[in-house]
Amino acid sequence: MRRLLWQFARFLVVGLVSFAFDYGLFFVLYHYFGVQYVVASTISFSLSLVLNYILTLRFVFDARRDRNIVKEFAIYIGLNIVALGLNQLILFLTVDSLGVSPLVGKLIATAVVLVYNFISRKLLIERPGAAASRTAGDGIGTPEAGSSPS
Repeated sequence: MRRLLWQFARFLVVGLVSFAFDYGLFFVLYHYFGVQYVVASTISFSLSLVLNYILTLRFVFDARRDRNIVKEFAIYIGLNIVALGLNQLILFLTVDSLGVSPLVGKLIATAVVLVYNFISRKLLIERPGAAASRTAGDGIGTPEAGSSPS
C-alpha cells in the first residue's frame, strides 16, 4: 500500500506540473497574445497532455517494455477526452443541479477526474507487477526500471 501511495504522490506532482503548464500557457496566449479563449485552452490543454505523458512515463509508471507507443498514446488521448467530458459533466451537475459555486464544482470535478486519470493511466502504461517491485525512491526514471520515455 505504501508503494501505491508513493506512486500516487508522484502522479500528483506530475499533474501539478502539467496543470501549471496548461494554465500558464493558456493565460499567456489569452492575456498577452489575444488568442480567443477556447482556442488558447485547446492549445494549452493539448500541449500539457504531451508533457504529462512524458513526465508520467519518466517519473510515475514503470512502462511495459513491449508496448506500442503510438497505440498507447492514441489510447491516452482517448482517455483524456473521456476525462474532459467527465470533468465538464461533474462541473455542470454540481453547479446547475446542486447549486454549488463553480469554483467548488471545479474542485469536486478535478478530484473525481484525478482518481479516474490515475487508474486509467496505471492500467494503460504500467507493466504488470511493476509497482510491487518498486520501492520509495528507487528506480524512478532509470532505464533499469524500464521507465525511460524512449
